Amino acid sequence: MRTMAELELPVRNWVPDWLGLVSLFLIILPVTMLNGSYTGSMLEVSSTLGTNKEDITMGFYAASAGMAIAYPIAPKILAAFSSKFLLLQNMLIQFFLSWICAHSQQVDILIVSSFFIGFLKGFLMLWFIRRAQKIFSRDNVRSEFYSYFYPLVYGGGQLSMIITAELAYYYNWKYMYYFMMFLILLAILAVIICFRHDRPLKKLSIGELHIREMMIISAALLMLMYVINYGKVLDWMSSPRICLYIVVAPMLIALFVWIQYHSKTPYVSLAPLYHFKTLLGYFYMILVMFFSTSTTLMTNYMSTILHVDSTRTYSIYIYLLPGYVLGAFVCFWWFRWQHWRFRFLIAGGMACFAVFFGILYFTVSPDSTYEMLFFPIFLRGFGMLVLIIAFALFAVENLHPKTFLSNAFFLIVFRSVLSPVMATSFYSNLLYNLQQKYMHSLSENFTLVDPLAASKYANALNSNLAQGHGYAEASQMATTTLYSTLQQQSLLLALKEILGYLFVVAIVIAIVSRFIPFHKTVRINFAKAGDDTV
Repeated sequence: MRTMAELELPVRNWVPDWLGLVSLFLIILPVTMLNGSYTGSMLEVSSTLGTNKEDITMGFYAASAGMAIAYPIAPKILAAFSSKFLLLQNMLIQFFLSWICAHSQQVDILIVSSFFIGFLKGFLMLWFIRRAQKIFSRDNVRSEFYSYFYPLVYGGGQLSMIITAELAYYYNWKYMYYFMMFLILLAILAVIICFRHDRPLKKLSIGELHIREMMIISAALLMLMYVINYGKVLDWMSSPRICLYIVVAPMLIALFVWIQYHSKTPYVSLAPLYHFKTLLGYFYMILVMFFSTSTTLMTNYMSTILHVDSTRTYSIYIYLLPGYVLGAFVCFWWFRWQHWRFRFLIAGGMACFAVFFGILYFTVSPDSTYEMLFFPIFLRGFGMLVLIIAFALFAVENLHPKTFLSNAFFLIVFRSVLSPVMATSFYSNLLYNLQQKYMHSLSENFTLVDPLAASKYANALNSNLAQGHGYAEASQMATTTLYSTLQQQSLLLALKEILGYLFVVAIVIAIVSRFIPFHKTVRINFAKAGDDTV
């Protein structure tokens, strides 16, 4: 086990190495799980506050945007403050932001608080990475470190979704914030007891923080997210705000790029965007998150077709965790042995998504069971983590160490912000339009002239009459039953069509990836420990 001096962890003299290590992971636990809004409690929060599901989605991804904004300046903040001061101040602010989220009735406050929670998480994440890479990879091999780091980060996010769904379902949606606040307090207590101030505070000029650039790109990202996320709810161009943001957001992005291009000390270097391999890595990351976000389709299927409650709907995603572990294990040994070409690993990861979509396409039906989804979810987790680790390595292979932080910024923006928001909006809009199409198609012939429709109507009518309802009320209830049947069938047909297209696209990408000459090897050592990891 590494000593605390090797990890640069400023613990008190009486603290043994094992306790210092426990305190380190006690600090990172709430960091990986914390957010301003939690998709696991989406139904409870939206029904209690009278908001749309899109509001929770916006808050959830606003935290990722905040983390991306923080990452380029994180080394300067870490260099200016002692570890104890940084940890205490950062976690105290996150504690109060979580309290605001728990008691606020305004969606805008929730979204802004989520953004700043993500912003503060960025500093703690880099602080942890600089120490964790020495624990997970003694020889500073990037592939080994990623094989430990990514399961930890994504596993924490999944546990957060499951735990908050349970708390919101059985108690109250506010309890999920109280739970996270409790974890933060435990981490603060560990810092107070075990840590010491290792150095005095340093002066940090405002100019070094690039406040102007951060405000410009933050506004642009949030505007883009707003347009993509709320487009269906606000009927796209019918909303003056969306029309305004569509014009202003690209202008702000262009201004941001222009400032960075002409700056001698840019906030974000544009160098990663000049490398084809890095752009190819970003492209595959976007594809991976686009496919992974398709689990929103499963949520609709489980709640509407299988009639599974919200807590069981989100608890099924616990089967992602063994998939993450297996994917990390495969990547660890794949890159250590280097016996097979990189493209075989990529084709295998994409094949997992193809099998995932294929199983869903051929098994989703009203007669299907909840348990049949366990294996597809496992495959999705396995394929996702394999591709995330592989292209995280691939994207930085030819980059200069000084551009690693800029690469982390672009990676988070593309992978964790824009791609899942676009995918969520795409699946939501496509599912709605296809469901309306099939609803119209099915209802044209679903009349009492149809023997099947007449039989279902008669059975429902007789059942309602037998329960003591009057004829008019029983007739209305029987009509509602038929309408519910049509809704379920149209949703099922829409899901089948989307899953079918995704199945074909995943197969094509897997086959094409098999023949792309990515390169012969991706063994990379750490040039600057952890500064590029996200």
